[in-house]
Amino acid sequence: MSQAKHKKKSQVPPDEKLWRRISTRFGNNEELWDNLWDCEKIYSFIVEKEKLKLDNKESKQLKSKIDEILAHSKKGRQWFLYQEKSNFTLRKPNEINEIEASIRHWRNFFNTYSPTEEIPLTGQLPDEENKRYRLIEDVWFAIISNEKLPEEFSLSESEYILKWKAYDLIKDATTFANTCSGLRFRNSLPSIALLLMKSKRINATQLLDLRLNHLRLNSSNPFGRNYDSHLSDIAERIPDVDANNALKEGRVDLRHLPFVTIDPKTAKDFDDAVCLIEENGKRTLWVAIADVAHYIEPETLLDEEAQARATSVYLPHAVLPMLPSRLSDDLCSLRAKVPRLAMTVSMEIEDDWTIGEVAAFESIIEVRENLSYDDALENPRFKHMMDLAEGLRQNEIRLNLNSAELRPRVDDDKISVNVKWPNKATKMIETFMVATNNSIGIMLGKEKAPLPWRCHAPPDAPEVEELNAKFEAMEIDIELPMPSVKKFGQSEETELASMLGDWAQSGNIQISGLEVSDDRDEVPQYLKHVLDPEARKDILISLQEAQEKASNLKNATRRVVDHGLFYLLQRAIYSPDNLGHFGLNLDAYVHFTSPIRRYADLVVHRQLKSFLKNEEWIHSEKEITKISEQCTANSQEAKKIEWELVANAFHLHLLRGGTLDSIKDSDDALELKQWPARVVGLRTPWISLDLLDDGAIRGKLHVSQLGDGRQLSTDEFGLHLIDENVKEYDAVILSLGQKFPCRLRGLDIWSGELDLAPI
Repeated sequence: MSQAKHKKKSQVPPDEKLWRRISTRFGNNEELWDNLWDCEKIYSFIVEKEKLKLDNKESKQLKSKIDEILAHSKKGRQWFLYQEKSNFTLRKPNEINEIEASIRHWRNFFNTYSPTEEIPLTGQLPDEENKRYRLIEDVWFAIISNEKLPEEFSLSESEYILKWKAYDLIKDATTFANTCSGLRFRNSLPSIALLLMKSKRINATQLLDLRLNHLRLNSSNPFGRNYDSHLSDIAERIPDVDANNALKEGRVDLRHLPFVTIDPKTAKDFDDAVCLIEENGKRTLWVAIADVAHYIEPETLLDEEAQARATSVYLPHAVLPMLPSRLSDDLCSLRAKVPRLAMTVSMEIEDDWTIGEVAAFESIIEVRENLSYDDALENPRFKHMMDLAEGLRQNEIRLNLNSAELRPRVDDDKISVNVKWPNKATKMIETFMVATNNSIGIMLGKEKAPLPWRCHAPPDAPEVEELNAKFEAMEIDIELPMPSVKKFGQSEETELASMLGDWAQSGNIQISGLEVSDDRDEVPQYLKHVLDPEARKDILISLQEAQEKASNLKNATRRVVDHGLFYLLQRAIYSPDNLGHFGLNLDAYVHFTSPIRRYADLVVHRQLKSFLKNEEWIHSEKEITKISEQCTANSQEAKKIEWELVANAFHLHLLRGGTLDSIKDSDDALELKQWPARVVGLRTPWISLDLLDDGAIRGKLHVSQLGDGRQLSTDEFGLHLIDENVKEYDAVILSLGQKFPCRLRGLDIWSGELDLAPI
């Protein structure tokens, strides 16, 4: 073993070995140091000076080795310096001495300024103003912004060198960032971000923009921060709405209807307006949606960009819009007291709170007011509308999985954070939009329109089995039924035959005489892939009953059930085949009500226009397939970016001593915050924690934090964290649903992670 170690230590890189082999024979001949060398000259020099007698094979081997070393040296530029046309010079001893002295100086700097005490969450900067530290800060900024490193950041004053032998100056600079920050995340970027914020080199908005740019350069962000200026110029040339001309073109004049928009206070793109008309004993809900399709025509430059983005992205400090601001914030936005083009839907409300006759119009409207949710919440003017929304929801059977939403807002360097819960006003608008989307889905589905359906599948059977096993192991009296695969109008016999056929096909099994007949001739084509409504209803009722049972359980088990049900549900997607929407318990659902911010809605608008004008469908089945895939992929990417930047802004808010209710603009070191967390998930090597025990903030703790050298793992159902070397009851270290107070050991303001530690 000692011989192996000695051999490894004494190994010299090939280029250094060749350099020494040549330079030791230069003596005091300065001309040799200035000579240009190539493979042939070096070979001849070695043969001559070492008086080698080589046969043909040995000669070829030596030349090949020299050529290989020189080729490798082109990039490294350590011992041999490439000049031109395969010529090199040898690095001179005085240059090597300078580099090695520089390495000693840098190492001394990093050692001198590395903190020796425990570091608070805000990091620890050098006490003295130091020119070299300021240079390091410039380097950090270049790294985090993907820019060229400063030229003076080098191991040599005469040339740009970052590596020498085993020494890496960039690696030392990033390690220094980790040391100064006290963080222990996977890479140095969170540390660099923290230190640049502390030194006020960047502010909160710049931090979030740097993160966006980093994601974009790493192909994780398809959304540009700014709109292409050429496309913006095209949009700026679009004329304002001409009401008279719009009416001449056949639009329906609905300016007499008392439309209002109800949105978050910060909204600028008002894409939906509502009103309720009660006359002659009839109630009609009117929903007007911005007519974006009028302005964005297929196969134009604006359309190509909108499709490439596929969605707007709403971030704490900015909106990355799908459309240029001239359209999203002006022409298409249903601003008050100006005429606007709209696609308007009327829905008659029956006495049993169901939707009766539905009609759609290309129209012109004029919104009376742009209101916020707070404006509408306690306003008696909207009582009838809120009563209608509650009435429509009476017919709903769906899960109540509404949870708190963390909403940081960043303005330059000021951060405010609120936790928003659904209220009557938000639920009212959501109910009206869902009703509109469903009505348009049914209308166009009956006409066999190619559409990007918004689909949501029921839970997978294996996941239901796993959750049932977990409930049983915890002695929770809840058992969920296995999800049905019965399609719309399908008989039980045909369902069974279909299941057997799918099973046989997946296993490459031939079942003689198996025939699957279609007994659904009366079912419209657009519903044939949809889960049978009664089967879907049964699953939803069982999940709803599980929620109700959970509400009567003690707090620990209730949180476990809620958490399990939430993660049981799959993600919604866009699909050219209508699969139904399980979560909303709807047979035919499309996105129609937000064409300013979602491309799928814009496509549905175009298809609706084709139907109203009795023309060929604008988008073919083939196009819809491609659009569905693009919209699904980008909506998921947008959600990831939103979650990450919300976490970054919130963590920065905490770093400054802020709470969920207020912000303190203090740059003082933050005391280690303690959280009344609850264990909501156990999956080796992570413990998932609900930090406030209300669903608003989640974090993870690595099991090694509890290890103390012990070998810990979770049991079969993720119910307990156990010590593998201890038997029976004493083996349990932690249990699912248990209260587990923790503290923040580190905050990642770069990629949204938390480093948690037990108290």
